[in-house]
Amino acid sequence: MSIQTLICNSPYWIRQIAINTYGFMLSRKRFSGSFKFYFKEFQNNLSKPPKQIEKEQFDLLKKNLIYCFENIAYYKRVFKENNFDPYKMVSAEELKKIPYLTKDIIKKEFENLYNKEIPKANYKEHFTSGSTGEKLRFLLPKELINKKNTALMYRFYAMAGIKPKDKRVTIGGRRFTNRKPFYAINYFENQLLLSAHHLSDKNISEYIKKINSYKPVFIQGHPSAILVMAKYIQTNNIQLEVSLKAIFTTGETLIADDKHIIEKAFITHVYQQYGSGENSFSAQEAPDEIGYLLNYEHGYVEMIGNEQYKEVYVTSLLNDVMPFVRYKIGDFVLPIEKTHSKEFGLPIIFKEVIGRIDDVLMDGKGNKILPVTIRMSMKPFLVDNTNYQLIQTGHNAFNLNLIDLNKKIKTEEVIKMLQDVLGKGMTLTITYVENLTTLGGKIRNVINQFS
Repeated sequence: MSIQTLICNSPYWIRQIAINTYGFMLSRKRFSGSFKFYFKEFQNNLSKPPKQIEKEQFDLLKKNLIYCFENIAYYKRVFKENNFDPYKMVSAEELKKIPYLTKDIIKKEFENLYNKEIPKANYKEHFTSGSTGEKLRFLLPKELINKKNTALMYRFYAMAGIKPKDKRVTIGGRRFTNRKPFYAINYFENQLLLSAHHLSDKNISEYIKKINSYKPVFIQGHPSAILVMAKYIQTNNIQLEVSLKAIFTTGETLIADDKHIIEKAFITHVYQQYGSGENSFSAQEAPDEIGYLLNYEHGYVEMIGNEQYKEVYVTSLLNDVMPFVRYKIGDFVLPIEKTHSKEFGLPIIFKEVIGRIDDVLMDGKGNKILPVTIRMSMKPFLVDNTNYQLIQTGHNAFNLNLIDLNKKIKTEEVIKMLQDVLGKGMTLTITYVENLTTLGGKIRNVINQFS
């Protein structure tokens, strides 16, 4: 039994100790030291005129490409092979000389894609499946993971009048409990955690009471979980007793109709965040809803293709350990003519994102099982060159399609995990396949063909 499972099955007071021990350490990593410097710097950048921002981003891009040439073996070779000289670069158009970077190339060239002169203590190994479902290993600087990311996030939140460590509710994908109560409080970040994995009507009613008593300033989390709560609020004509400044969603695509339902139920604005698990760039919806504000300091974005929706390629600007250049992240966006919001000079170049497109499942008791629950539960079992697709075909009936050529996934453990999530009475058929069902080029990891 893992430590996480042990904590999830523990009494509330033990979970609180564990969560606040972790919360204390995480808060120190995020908000201590250089956080205030980055936050102030990023905030000051908002007041810069668009032309200055455009020039600054080009300068950052050129500086990053020179760094890649001087410190990363893969880029030194590729730049030379394609006659690209970063020192003489005068326009971002010259990026087109550089071949795209794909997940397959990253796996093959891993040892040649990072700066070996940087001490291991300064970075961490990460894994992500991303919206295409394909697992990837990469390296991130600790300063980026913690302080810079947090500073960028709270710059976005500040657009809605929110300050660092304002009281918030988080409805995320990380599992922190298997028993009542299905909430916890992280006192070090003024954070009420609500489990997205236990969204029955009875539990949602308790969640709403907890939100009313906690009086948060804002809510953050996965839109599918927040949407379930919003529909419950509307169906039962519930009026929240708290005034929220905003709701911020991330990790999944939120269509316009569902966004409207959430805004009506919670009586506040909803803003979507968008980025890559590889931490190559980030963006967020502008307050005036004309598109996504790009964090120009974080990454440079290219939109490529002849169709209405363009494919996204990004060049990271804040990762000095393992920078990605023209990385194909697998997402598609709807471009617009480059503009900016009335208040901020950050560039806006697209207004719609095609991200995760998974379905909600139902267990044998009729409880909703969110796709984020399945994704987070399956993640520990995936290794390189493996992937999955869980399909509900009937009441308590599921098919699990696996891409696993070398049979590395421990199916007995997967079955036990899925029984814990979906119920002991469920039936599961496992099939090994070569390809998985896609929609618009996206792997659909969770599909409901029953309801």
